Amino acid sequence: MSVPALVFALLAVVSQPAQAQDGIPVAACPGYVEQTISPGLSVLPQTETVSVNGQFGPCTGQLVDPDHAFAEYTSSARGTLSCTLNVPITNASGTVRWQDDAGHTTGTSHFTGSITLSQRPVGETVGIVVATIDAGDFQGRTLQITSARLTIDPVQCLTTGVQRVAGPGTLEILPL
Repeated sequence: MSVPALVFALLAVVSQPAQAQDGIPVAACPGYVEQTISPGLSVLPQTETVSVNGQFGPCTGQLVDPDHAFAEYTSSARGTLSCTLNVPITNASGTVRWQDDAGHTTGTSHFTGSITLSQRPVGETVGIVVATIDAGDFQGRTLQITSARLTIDPVQCLTTGVQRVAGPGTLEILPL
């Protein structure tokens, strides 16, 4: 192969857009998630408004660059929930605000999807958000947030209702 042909072939490979490997998140960001529930989870199902806020980073992954080093996450949804009823709320929507290392906002991802509270085999409660990014950075990809709800006090289900849960979590952008 001639030198110009080799250079052209290398340029063609290098200029290809980055593609995610199957099954590996293109971005994975550890962080902390707080969820407020109003009027509060009780024993009996009732309509609840759920607001979720999270801080994530530093982010790693196949398509992460310096403009996607950290993320602020906000979402809200409304649906029927209780301390014993764990069904998805399917009308969740929100925004991920991406930041660079200096904390400057560098982009956003707007999404719609579902929020689910579920119990895992060893009894811990987790929150799971699965959403499609409808606009902005990573448009068309799936956003997934899994977070432990370490602050749930079961006694509150019988009294004031569980109004706030929080714990560590992970924000992931999944491959196409």
